[in-house]
Parts: sequence; structure tokens; C-alpha cells
Amino acid sequence: MERGSLSIRLIAVWAVFLVIALQIASIGLQTLFERSITRRTLSELTLDLSLLAEALQRDGHGGVKLVTAPTDPLFAVAFSGRYWQISQRGKAILRSPSLWDYKLAVAADAPVASDQSVTNMKGPDEQNLFGITRTVAFENEGAAMPLNILAAVDYAEIERAKRRFSEDLLIGLGGLALLLLLAASAHVVIGLKPLKDMQTRLARVRNGDIRRLEGNFPTEVMPLVAETNALLDAQDAALEAARTRASNLAHGLKTPLAVMAAQARSLRRRGEPEIASQIERQVESMRRHVERELARARARGAGPTHHRRIDTTIAVQELVGAVKFLPKGQELHWDLALTSPLMLGVDRADFNEMMGNLIDNAHKWANSRIRIESRIAQGKAIFAIEDDGPGVAEADVGRILKWGERADSTVPGTGLGLAIASDLVGIYRGQLKIGRSTRLGGLSAVVTLAVQHEPEGATAAA
Repeated sequence: MERGSLSIRLIAVWAVFLVIALQIASIGLQTLFERSITRRTLSELTLDLSLLAEALQRDGHGGVKLVTAPTDPLFAVAFSGRYWQISQRGKAILRSPSLWDYKLAVAADAPVASDQSVTNMKGPDEQNLFGITRTVAFENEGAAMPLNILAAVDYAEIERAKRRFSEDLLIGLGGLALLLLLAASAHVVIGLKPLKDMQTRLARVRNGDIRRLEGNFPTEVMPLVAETNALLDAQDAALEAARTRASNLAHGLKTPLAVMAAQARSLRRRGEPEIASQIERQVESMRRHVERELARARARGAGPTHHRRIDTTIAVQELVGAVKFLPKGQELHWDLALTSPLMLGVDRADFNEMMGNLIDNAHKWANSRIRIESRIAQGKAIFAIEDDGPGVAEADVGRILKWGERADSTVPGTGLGLAIASDLVGIYRGQLKIGRSTRLGGLSAVVTLAVQHEPEGATAAA
């Protein structure tokens, strides 16, 4: 199944349900209305028949007359759609003025019966009539005279009433559908709100604001919350175990390496300088690998979740303050152009390690000036450390980032600082670019790291 919005799916299900339910309701209500109006029409026509039957009376010529005619005004308007007629053996003898000169066709041999029957027939002006008829025996001079009494109405009146009802029903059901759809939308939004809250809290976990999902969630969501927290615990435990194993391995190798270095020195004293040099080179290579693993083991890295955000501006200022206490630190001019605040989700120890190595490298090589700049650009945090020292040739850039490689062996150091910084930046999926400073002429080290939130109201701090 294609990915999509759960809210849209639920609302779509509601919409389909409402369409089907309201369609069934519309058909049911129209059927009930049709039955109701048909029963009401039959009741009115039955009343007309009863009034006509009770008003029959003999006239003085052996015929039939009506004492009183139905009083509905429509019976007096020509072709009004309301009619009555009294027939004898199929021949109309009395009829409503609304029929004008039109005579309704009635069977001549209709049997005398107490029950009435429903009939459909053609009326004046091509009208389709719906009516009821009853045949009664009228006593006239001792003889039974069968008379057929008919009351009818234009079926178009019923159709118009049904059509008006359908139009009103459509408007009413449309309004009801809109109201129910809004209620369904509110139901979906309220029902899915715990998932939205969970998403918000997961984002806070990712940004390092909190370590675990916390809060009051519905019973149905709590198993998912518990499993998520268990997954976070398992990932943290796995990372911690991996770091511990790497650290233990590195520490375990340091003692044998120290012993081998001592043996190499012993061989040199006994007049075996060539063998001693070979052993020392191998020991130094292994020592660098051990230092590398120790540095990587100490690094927290981004991990499955981001760390609590720190103000990197304060961290850089503290590192600069510490380096100033080192030899030559007070003699250098420190030019700081830092965006403040600049919040990053990194481990403070990792940030101090990577930036501390770059700042220390600039401190070692600078002649008189160091510039440190930080800024935000295109969702990235950029840190630039420049000095006015000798710099490095473009051909040597790749070499000095290798473990233990040094640009100048006359300057104290292990050659691991830039490599450690490069490794740590890589762990955080960032970039470290080494080149020549166009501003100061020495080395330029530019670190680019991702940020989770753009800082608001950032200002430059010197």
C-alpha cells in the first residue's frame, strides 16, 4: 500500500460511510414520505366519497341529486386537479364543475361492494389521475339503483410534493453531511493527537532536549511508547558496550607496546640499532592506532539520538581562554567573530576535542595572530580557524590529516591533532577542509556541521 496521510485515510473512510449512510437515509425518507402523502391523499379522497354518498337523494323525476356537494374550492375550478363523478351503468349523471365538460371513463358493470378500490385513469387536459371508486346501491322507488362514486386527484400534485420534499431533503442532508464531516475531522484530529504528541517528543529526543519519551499517553499508544523507549535504551547500551570494548582493547595494548619500546631501547644499548629502529617504527605505528581507537572510543558521536544542544560560542570562548594560558598564548592576538548563540546538538566533550585540536594546532604554528569565526549558512554551522603561520602546501593537505603525519617535526606534538579532529567531524557527518588562509596567509581549517534548529536573533560576538 502506498504511503499516505492517516488522517486523510480516516476522513476518507468517514466520507464514504457518510455518503452511503445518507444515501440510504435519503431513499428511506423519500419512501416514507411517499407512503405518507399517498395515505393522506387516500384519506382525503375517502372523505370525499363518504360525503358524496351521504348527500345522495332522489329528485322528483326518478333521478338522483346531491343535497350538498363537497366544499373544496378546487372542485369548482375547471381542470384544477380535484374531481368527483357519480355514474350509473358507466354513464356520468353528476360530476364536479372542475371536470367542465369532461367525463371520466367508468366501467359499466362494476359490482356493488362495500369496499372501495384504487384506480388510475386519464383525466381532462391529459392529466394522470389517482383516485378511488366505490359502487353503492341507491334505493329509488323500491328498486336498487347501482351508482359508482369516484373521487380523484391529479397525480402531478403528489409528484410536485415529492419533488419539493426531495429538494428540501437534499439541502437538509447536505448540511447534515457537512456537519458530520466536520465532526469526523474533529474526531480524527483529536484521536490522532497522541501520535502528534509522540512525534513532537521524538523530535525532542532527536534534538537532545530529552532522553526518553515521557508523558501521559492513551492506553493504546503506551505499548508503542514503551517499545520506543526500550529501543532507545538498547541502542544506547549497544553503543556504550562498543565504546567500552574499543577502549579496553586500546588500553590493553598500551602495556605490551610499552614493553616492546623498552626492549627496543635495550637492543639499541646492546649495539643492535637497526633492529631497534625497526621495532620502534612498528611500535610507533601501533601506538598511533591505539591513540586513534582511544579517541574514537571517547567520542560520543551523533548516535541514534542527538545530544542536548550546547552553545558552541561559549565552548569556543572557553577553549580559547584555556589556550591563552599555554606558552605563547598571551602573546598572540585572538580575533573572535562568533555568532551568538549558536546551538548545536553535539556532545560537549566531542566538540571540545575537535575544536580544541584545531585551536591548539593554530596556536602552535601562528606567528602573531589567530582568527576564529562561526556562522550559520544554509542550515549548516561553519567554524573557521585561521592563523598567520607558514601554512601548508596543497600537496601536503591529505598527508597531514593522516594519523601521525606531521608537517614539521621540529614543532612539538604527536601529529594526531588534525587527524583526531577530522575523525570526530566525520563521526558527526560533517566536513573538515584544510587549506591556505586568504585572510592571514597561514593555515585555514573550516569545519561544517549540521544544525537542528536555526538560531533566532543571532548576533556577532567578539
